Amino acid sequence: MRILLEQILGHTTRAKCSFCKKAQNAEVIESEQHMWLDCVNSGQAHAWETAENTWRKTSNREWPIITLGLIRGSATLTYEKDFNKDSERIRILISMTIWAIWKSKIKNSINDQDVTIHETSQVLKELISDLIRNSWNATLFMAEEMKVNRQRDLQKLWADGRLTDFGHRLGPKVDFT
Repeated sequence: MRILLEQILGHTTRAKCSFCKKAQNAEVIESEQHMWLDCVNSGQAHAWETAENTWRKTSNREWPIITLGLIRGSATLTYEKDFNKDSERIRILISMTIWAIWKSKIKNSINDQDVTIHETSQVLKELISDLIRNSWNATLFMAEEMKVNRQRDLQKLWADGRLTDFGHRLGPKVDFT
């Protein structure tokens, strides 16, 4: 059973998009579709663009059309003959993009702080960079054979040389340009 926020007693004001309210003084229902894909004031479109650009630097496959159904089912996405870890990468990119949008939403609605439309994309870049750096640093504590295998997997996952420079002296360096 799905309960909308506006149906919960005393929470009717939370059912409206805080971004649209602040930017356009518009009372827009905060649906999943609106939050993840349609809001023109939250920066979600820029975040999805960043995810797509990251995908294009790391995969030869077409970027999928992002729909609410794809978002909901992203944990089960798989590609046949996935030699380049595209299945894992697409799941990560979708979940990280949703997390970046959510973080911006919380900052705007609960913390009542302004969020620029480019800030959500920047949050996504930081999340991806942190994930890559932390994953790489975790390998430093592994037994040698496991370390080599995991580092090879990370290099394959994050397109060594195209997106991430794993040979950088300070650890993995991610290039989103």
